[in-house]
Amino acid sequence: MNIEKVIEDTVNRTVLKLKMAGLMKDDRKSAFQKTEELLKNYKAFKISDQPYTQKLINKIDEAMNTIKDDAYYDVITLYYFDGCTREEVAEDYDTTVTTISRNKTRLVNKLKVALFSDDVIYELFL
Repeated sequence: MNIEKVIEDTVNRTVLKLKMAGLMKDDRKSAFQKTEELLKNYKAFKISDQPYTQKLINKIDEAMNTIKDDAYYDVITLYYFDGCTREEVAEDYDTTVTTISRNKTRLVNKLKVALFSDDVIYELFL
């Protein structure tokens, strides 16, 4: 089986699972956008006792563990989980909003690989 077929099959299965879970309302969302959506909804997921949601929480937690040693790790938790603005996070870090935005984007890019690796691969081939 050639690599393009494997990628296409994997992406199609992943997209189908995301659609069934209600996580993909728009097929044109990038892996980055989907990662941000998951992070924004993390607190709501935490109160659910549905088996799929629990698996999703575990997946997010695993992804978060990959960046836990980063100096800007708390940017993700403050911005997405606690609802702080970039300005508030910048004040907390005693730095600029630009620095916070740059590091938030960098960390979300790392998380998207852990959460949506099939989509990232697919995006590389587009």
